[in-house]
Amino acid sequence: MAKQIKQGARYTTLDLSAEQRLILETLGNGNLNQGGKIAIDWAAHFYNCGLDPEMNLNFVGLVTTLPNQDDD
Repeated sequence: MAKQIKQGARYTTLDLSAEQRLILETLGNGNLNQGGKIAIDWAAHFYNCGLDPEMNLNFVGLVTTLPNQDDD
C-alpha cells in the first residue's frame, strides 16, 4: 500500500534516476520542480482522457492539433 501524503504537505521525496531527473528538468526548462508539476498536470489530463496506468504505452497514440484562427 502506498504511503499516504499528509493533507497540506508542502514537500515529498522522490528517488529519481539520472534519466528521470533530466526528463523533469527538460520539461521545466531547467527547473526540476516546475517539470514535476508539468508532468503531474499531463498525467492528470491523460488519466481523465481514459489512459490507465496499466496500459502499454507502445499501443497508445497521440494526435495534436493547432488552434484555427476561426476557433476564437
